[in-house]
Amino acid sequence: MVNLKILRRAIAVGVMFELLLVVAAHYRPWLQHNYFLMFGCMLIPGVAGLLYARDLARGFLAGALGGAAIGALCGVVAVAAANLFGDEPDLLIPWAVMILTVTGAIGGLFGQLDAMMKAFIRSLR
Repeated sequence: MVNLKILRRAIAVGVMFELLLVVAAHYRPWLQHNYFLMFGCMLIPGVAGLLYARDLARGFLAGALGGAAIGALCGVVAVAAANLFGDEPDLLIPWAVMILTVTGAIGGLFGQLDAMMKAFIRSLR
C-alpha cells in the first residue's frame, strides 16, 4: 500500500526544508513576526504529501496515509528544532505535530486527485 522508496524521498525533502525554514526563522526574527513561519511550516508537508501521492497514484487512502506520515515526521523535526533553538514553548509540540499531520494528509488527498486528473488527460490523447 505504501511505497517506502517514494516515502523516504518525500520525508527527506520535507524534513530538509522544515529545518531550513526553522533555522532561517531563528536568525531572521521577522519571519516569525509576519506569520511566515506558521504558514511555511504548514505548506511544506502539504506539498511533500502532494508530491508523494502524485508519484504513488494508488488511491486516496494510500495518498492520505503517506501524506500524514510525512506531515507527522516533518512536524516532529520542525518543532523539536524550534524548541532546541528556544523559539517555541514545549506546550506547542503536540498541536504543531497534529496540524502538520493533517496538512500532510490533505496534501496526499490532493496529490491523488492530481494523479487521477493526469491519467484522465493522458487517456484523452
